[in-house]
Amino acid sequence: MKRFSIRQGNNMPVQSPLIPDPFVPYQCKNNKILSVVCRGDRKVIDRWLKPTPFESVDDRYIVSVADFSNCDKASYMDAAIVLPIKFRNKFGGYYFFEYENNDSAIAAGRDLWGYPKKYAAITLEQKGKKVVGKAVRNGVTIMDIACDLAKPMDGVPSLKLTPHLNMHVQPRPDGPGMMSMRIIERDTSPDYKLKSQKFGAGRVTLRSIPSDPLAEFQPKEILGATYIVGDFYATEKNGWGKTVATFKPKRR
Repeated sequence: MKRFSIRQGNNMPVQSPLIPDPFVPYQCKNNKILSVVCRGDRKVIDRWLKPTPFESVDDRYIVSVADFSNCDKASYMDAAIVLPIKFRNKFGGYYFFEYENNDSAIAAGRDLWGYPKKYAAITLEQKGKKVVGKAVRNGVTIMDIACDLAKPMDGVPSLKLTPHLNMHVQPRPDGPGMMSMRIIERDTSPDYKLKSQKFGAGRVTLRSIPSDPLAEFQPKEILGATYIVGDFYATEKNGWGKTVATFKPKRR
């Protein structure tokens, strides 16, 4: 059994780290990503962005399920809703809801870069001409998406979703509220090696549970789906994040 080596003791517990130290570089050969481009309600998007420093720029967004099971540092599956947003003069993608099925991957993304990851059981399967992705949380299928390759399309709308712009929040240890918040920019896309890309008709069903109001983002219109296979790399150059702003909220 392969163990994580202890170098700087940079994550808890220091005597038995949850994530490899350092986490970057890492890679995932034959990474698979199913993405459905949706059109929703701009008013709903704006309302849910109010607690953030981000502005909406579109009524479109993607719902995705990705297979990172070949990742060499932490095998995991990922499901997300990603919004195109603006922060000051920067445009990029905000992972609004995100789920994974491995606590090491959840901790790495949340602790290092601010991805808002929670646990869910996630699957991505191709059955004939259909590719189907699902995320199940607390016994409820909160995300059920598909691409029908039997109904091919010439392409789907391209949204600007990189760099990722995340809120890295540190809660106060002595009471309610935040001690600090950083905006972290991260973009691994320059190192992605695309192997195949297919377009088809998309389907999305989103359901809510008390902690995850995904049904509010049930699309009004589906603009198509994309299924890609490629080699993902988080390199020393592009795998780390960069702090672009720091906030220190006032104490309550």
